[in-house]
Amino acid sequence: MRFFYALMGMFVLGAARAEEPSRRVMTWVPPYAVAKSMKRLKESYDGAGMATGLTHLGLQFWTPTLKGGIERLEKETNDDAVKELRDWGHAHGIRVLLCVYNGAKKWDWPLARAGFAEHPQAFVDALIAEMDRLELDGVDLDLEGNGKFEQDKEAYVRFAIVLSRRLHEKGKHLTVDTFSYIWNAPNQGWWRELLPLVDGLTSMGYEEIGSAAPEWRAYEAQVVAAGNAASKLMIGMPADKKEWQGTKALDHLKWIRDDGRAGVAIWDAQLQAETWRTGQVWKILAEIRH
Repeated sequence: MRFFYALMGMFVLGAARAEEPSRRVMTWVPPYAVAKSMKRLKESYDGAGMATGLTHLGLQFWTPTLKGGIERLEKETNDDAVKELRDWGHAHGIRVLLCVYNGAKKWDWPLARAGFAEHPQAFVDALIAEMDRLELDGVDLDLEGNGKFEQDKEAYVRFAIVLSRRLHEKGKHLTVDTFSYIWNAPNQGWWRELLPLVDGLTSMGYEEIGSAAPEWRAYEAQVVAAGNAASKLMIGMPADKKEWQGTKALDHLKWIRDDGRAGVAIWDAQLQAETWRTGQVWKILAEIRH
């Protein structure tokens, strides 16, 4: 089965690979902070900012339905907001993605499973149709499970194979959000199957991992786990903190820049900690992007 997954991954990635930057830098607009996030996106800090540092922007505006469809999370996430964010991203060479999220009710895995396992074709069709309607650049799967759901790994990967193929046929991107080690779902144990299929993979460690953290929490360990596909890995960092794991945000970013293998995923576009609203930070992120 792993050989089949790997073979499919080699096939579906062909069209997207030529357009890819060497590394990815992504953030998300949460459904409850659209206006604030839009303001931050447009800001410049000593000539640098999200416009110069991002490669991907996820709009966390959709949730699955029990029948394999998708629906909006908040009133703020209307079509006009989506189009404004999309147009801003396109003006700066940033891919803007439809992010589908099952966390409105605290990691509702049965709701996620209703899409990818019980109604996979309907779920793929719904994601593609909404992406096309709003002229977005791909899909970000932010389906999170609070517990070990290894029995669902095969269905999740099978769904990712189909969605990846459909998106890459259109020149669109697929990114997925995963947990940083062996707990919860999808987790690091799923990376081997997922990385050949996707254009970016977030390790959602945030303040639990770091450049000088021990054992599996170390950025080095995360990058090693991604192997030859480390350029697709996006190390999760918390934009509401100036320091975590005993290291300043700027030094975490310098580690990523100087190491040269992985990218960065920033939760979220509100940039609540002042550190994240500085030219130093966004000049480093621009170096990672380019």
